[in-house]
Amino acid sequence: MRLELNNHTYMQFKTILNKINPWIGLIASLCIIIPSLYDIIDEPLTLSNDHIILVTGVFFMIVFLKQIFDRIINLEEMK
Repeated sequence: MRLELNNHTYMQFKTILNKINPWIGLIASLCIIIPSLYDIIDEPLTLSNDHIILVTGVFFMIVFLKQIFDRIINLEEMK
């Protein structure tokens, strides 16, 4: 059985993400991740804003990859 949260903020977040093309979202998240990784390589052990940017970029990358794979598996919007 699958339990899904249906609170108001989650549903707004989900509708916004569904309006964005997942391929564009994936490319945008990679554009966020790559520069932050470049800055983290200089000083990997000091906590900075780049770590937070990296975490949010990875989170959005996972969300958009999930949408892409769900569409492939369910054959949604395939013509």
